[in-house]
Amino acid sequence: MTWKIVVGLARLAIDLLLVWMLFGRPGKRGLAKVLNDGRIEFAPDRIGLYGYLLAFVYVIGMAGRALAQRHSGFGDYISPAVSGMIALYILISIPGTVVAAEDGLEAVFWFRKNKRIRWHDIEEIETERESKLFSIVAITGVDGTRIVHSWLLADLPRLMLEIQRHCGEDLPAEFPRQSLEAP
Repeated sequence: MTWKIVVGLARLAIDLLLVWMLFGRPGKRGLAKVLNDGRIEFAPDRIGLYGYLLAFVYVIGMAGRALAQRHSGFGDYISPAVSGMIALYILISIPGTVVAAEDGLEAVFWFRKNKRIRWHDIEEIETERESKLFSIVAITGVDGTRIVHSWLLADLPRLMLEIQRHCGEDLPAEFPRQSLEAP
């Protein structure tokens, strides 16, 4: 009985830690990093990345526990298969590092194809401020390529300044011209 309480409290602590790592720290994402070659890197928050890793290990553990039990039919393999697909989605959904260079924007990902938009090919910039805590900027190119700066990445105001600097007068009238406050 006591052991079940200890295990339950440990799982609750891991769940709360995971939620805090992924969602509980908006506004503490740090500054963009200026690289030696003049590019500016907007990297994901390190603690948020650890949160993705913890979520991946947690879901793989759930799949492992489900596989370790006795199996009498095909239906018993559905839960581990779904857990495996969720773990794959977690890896694919890790936000990429957005890099602003002289020729355009690039999103560099770990487990999927990188994206690139040249400055003169930017067709649309969507600024969504869902709340004071979470803000998203989506930049769409002429060919439909979309680079997203989410709340987990560093220094949104600096990215907006880079967009203003490179796109200049091509920006729409509703583009925020004043300095943005960090979320």
